[in-house]
Amino acid sequence: MLDLNLVFQLVALLLFLTSSCLTSSVQSICNKGCDLALGSYYTHYESDVVSISRFINTDVSNILKYNPNTIANQDSLQLFIRINLPFHCDCINGEFLGHVFNYNLTSADTYETIAQESYSNLTTAEWIQRFNTYDSDRLPDTGNVNVTVNCSCGNSKISKDYGLFLTYPLRPGETLESISSAANVSSDLIRNYNPGVNFSQGSGLIYIPGRGEYLVPF
Repeated sequence: MLDLNLVFQLVALLLFLTSSCLTSSVQSICNKGCDLALGSYYTHYESDVVSISRFINTDVSNILKYNPNTIANQDSLQLFIRINLPFHCDCINGEFLGHVFNYNLTSADTYETIAQESYSNLTTAEWIQRFNTYDSDRLPDTGNVNVTVNCSCGNSKISKDYGLFLTYPLRPGETLESISSAANVSSDLIRNYNPGVNFSQGSGLIYIPGRGEYLVPF
């Protein structure tokens, strides 16, 4: 017959192990963010630097700082190119890395136009709606919505050499090889940071690693 003290010890151990398993199963996916991430913004007919600065809640000078070779001044923005938009990459609710921008509504706005035009597909209509209470067909003419853009701070298991990451919306016609060539980053490295992604799908986000404070827009 088992000693009573031994029984209590076994029960205590079992409870501890059960508690540990439950705790580990609900651990946060992230616990901190990083000071800087970049978003790759594809310019279009409606784009201008002042408006873009309002969309990402920053100064024009901050955008110019991260685009020294692509934006000559705030009154001159070339169409159909990519520019870098700087922002903090935060750990949101311990669930994922991203940043929440505050967007001022106008009468013509929908979740789709905000995602596709104002933020140039750095997010999606569905992702914006998830963090707001307005129905998709009932946005008010004025007010604010939260616009959440995902980001990355890297993965030390892949490499410790890269601390700056670009949130990059894929576009039709692109391939892993074309992205790798333009970014001057190896295909294998991009693939490692984006497992399972079809780089030719023409939509969706990937994360491209870089060094230092600047990435060459492409």
